[in-house]
Amino acid sequence: MGKIVGVMLTLPFNDVFDYLATDDAHIGQIVRVPFGREKQLGVIWKIGKSSNLDDKKIKPIEQYLPLNPLKPELIKFVDWVAQYNLAFTGLVLKMVLCAKGAFEDEKYNFLYRLTGKTLAEAKLKNSDARWRVIDLLKHAPYSRAEIAQGAGVSQSVIKTLIDAGLLEPLPVKKQKEFLPPKIHFNKVTLTQEQQKAADYLCAKCDGGFSVTLLDGVTGSGKTEVYFEAAAKVLAQGRQVLILVPEISLTTQWLNRYEQRFGVKPAKWHSGLSTTERTQTWKAVSENRAKVLVGARSALFLPFADLGLIVVDESHDHSFKQEDVVNYQARDMAVVRAKLENLPIILSTATPDLETIYNVENNKYDCVKLTSRFAAAQLPDIKIIDLKKDKPVKWTVQPLTPNNQEENIQKPKMSWLSPSLCQALQENLNKKEQSMLFLNRRGYAPLLICRDCGHRIQCPNCTAWLTEHRSSKKLICHHCGYMTDIPKVCPECGSETGLTACGPGVERIAEEVKGRFPNARVEVLSSDTTSSFKEVSEVISRMENRQIDILIGTQILAKGHHFPALTLVGIVDADLGLMGSDLRAAEQTFQLLSQVAGRAGRGDKKGTVYVQTLYPENAVLQALAENNRAKFLELEKQSRKTLKLPPYGKLAALIVSGANPDMVEKTAYMLKKYAPTENGVSVLGPAPAPIFMLRNKYRYRLLLKTLRNINIQVILKKWLKVVNIPSTVRVETDIDPYSFM
Repeated sequence: MGKIVGVMLTLPFNDVFDYLATDDAHIGQIVRVPFGREKQLGVIWKIGKSSNLDDKKIKPIEQYLPLNPLKPELIKFVDWVAQYNLAFTGLVLKMVLCAKGAFEDEKYNFLYRLTGKTLAEAKLKNSDARWRVIDLLKHAPYSRAEIAQGAGVSQSVIKTLIDAGLLEPLPVKKQKEFLPPKIHFNKVTLTQEQQKAADYLCAKCDGGFSVTLLDGVTGSGKTEVYFEAAAKVLAQGRQVLILVPEISLTTQWLNRYEQRFGVKPAKWHSGLSTTERTQTWKAVSENRAKVLVGARSALFLPFADLGLIVVDESHDHSFKQEDVVNYQARDMAVVRAKLENLPIILSTATPDLETIYNVENNKYDCVKLTSRFAAAQLPDIKIIDLKKDKPVKWTVQPLTPNNQEENIQKPKMSWLSPSLCQALQENLNKKEQSMLFLNRRGYAPLLICRDCGHRIQCPNCTAWLTEHRSSKKLICHHCGYMTDIPKVCPECGSETGLTACGPGVERIAEEVKGRFPNARVEVLSSDTTSSFKEVSEVISRMENRQIDILIGTQILAKGHHFPALTLVGIVDADLGLMGSDLRAAEQTFQLLSQVAGRAGRGDKKGTVYVQTLYPENAVLQALAENNRAKFLELEKQSRKTLKLPPYGKLAALIVSGANPDMVEKTAYMLKKYAPTENGVSVLGPAPAPIFMLRNKYRYRLLLKTLRNINIQVILKKWLKVVNIPSTVRVETDIDPYSFM
């Protein structure tokens, strides 16, 4: 007879669709169903009818996939994420069912084994080659290639034995083997402080939900400490998920894991091939992968028996997704831990104010590491006032003394102060490593014509094109638009007017190479090193002291450990401080603290030089004094006064479309019907700072409420009363991080 069930599809819907199922169908089963003219993937979400459709018109489920069903806790998590972030439930489910190959027919390898039939019965002559094959297969089945190699025979010998019925195929699923971690492989000797922290975290792994902030200064050994908690959970036979900012997932981190547990962990990030994603997804769902380290999307994988979640560098803003489904992975990880009743560890040297607030209000526990590992000391931080210590123009220094006319060049703009240049030279003389940080990709952020004032802008976005001299391209960092660097001004035709304004990391590298021609200099940014392999290779060369001066963007802040690095120069500390969003100061403090923390992690003390035009800035003063508490107190006061998170709530509405008039009209219609309850206010509408993005015009509104108000309920009521044109999109962002 069958029964009717509700299937959630991986499409932009919140409601289930009714299908006819077999009597033994149950919630969580992954199925394929007819939908329109296509077949769609879905999950049985409820038992019973949900629509008013005539029972006779309800189509049957076409295929029940032979996969483990989604656990009830994961289904609740998908629902919770969708409701909290006002996202489509189907699109959140799509992040769970994200390995396309896992839902296709199984692929098999074929091994061959003996059937028991003899050569005589098959009427085959005795031969040494045939007997070598038979002797080999008495021990175990092998593939044809393995038989040929092991027995030293040709493929024709094997084919003859198969055709005669002496050998038969044995289908074996194609699946990658994930070796189980060896819990006691290389147990590190911890300091007294580290051991106390590890014991505290291990105690949390005895059962039940808890959130613990592992708050440790840079270089204090946080990774080794949470590895002990992971070992405790692995000893219980359960799985561990370690979330990291994507670019942190380099060979260096993976090597640390392998040194501790003797095997490589399963990985999950955007650089995996379709086959790798499929193999990892299945291994996680079948409990064959015991430890998975991955970027934020790994949070949605269907773990069979998850026992611990670790969020490494939990302050990092890359845990916030701003595409299709907007969510904060760190916060959603806490929710998943609660729904699955397991412990979660947030590890960082610079916790965000929301996490601090939860610790102070006893929602989260906290354990601290106040000292660097071994003899390492925190670096000295020196503020360089660029108004007094002004950069001096430079010329290329020839490798050999030569005063010939062809070596005389026009002096070039400088971005490094004399003090920093002197420190770099002294470090080179001592054969110690240096690092320069500038959070700006490319050669220059802007190309302008000195003759007519024309600035070259992206045709798809209201953003200037960044010059990348290494690739001889102008690139938009928002939509990816790319064009050749013009030889003449496209506005006035000037052949000499086009000038690069401001520095990017490529321009800093040009200056460093010119000033220090004997130094081994490399650049590390997402433009110059686009893959995990390339990033890992640069980091490996730095680790092996094959680089003297490393220049890079925020990739440098991601927890790398370089024992010989004793000098860090922050080229433009003011860059982040000029941001207008509520987290600009906090993000700058975190970023600069993390970059500064790369210095002096070995047995030699490090020094950090911070270049700024505003040495009196409170963020920089707190950084120089290594006084995080002072900065946090200032930030708390500011946010409390303005009732901003975590002392209030925010949600953004981003109105976008191809017609600027229609977008503006819709934005002002939203304002007209904006909620007016006590404790609720609406800012805007206003054109977004990047007004046009990927050929779409954009307006923004910001909903602000008191902390005790359900902001999702307010938003739902508001959006219900406004008729949004089909050509306009209104995107909701709960707890926004970006205001562009």
